[in-house]
Amino acid sequence: MAMGMAMVRAQPDPRVALAALARGRGEALAPLSRMLGRPSWYLGDFVRRGTPTALSIQEHRRLADYFGVDDRALGIRDLWVCDATVAA
Repeated sequence: MAMGMAMVRAQPDPRVALAALARGRGEALAPLSRMLGRPSWYLGDFVRRGTPTALSIQEHRRLADYFGVDDRALGIRDLWVCDATVAA
């Protein structure tokens, strides 16, 4: 059992991952929110207050594409990845 647990990699927290990517590129969250078609405060609230509790799979993918990273680098949830695979 310990062997199986050792192979499980923890997903990054989506809020921490998004804030770090944005900060690392000198990006503000307000323009990224507007890029998603959301109000300028949307991603700021997501990062600082936890509202909404999760971004949609489409929002995660759009941000991942924008930053040039894999979905999992932004902490996309395994459930969403599985659902997308089944739907494809």
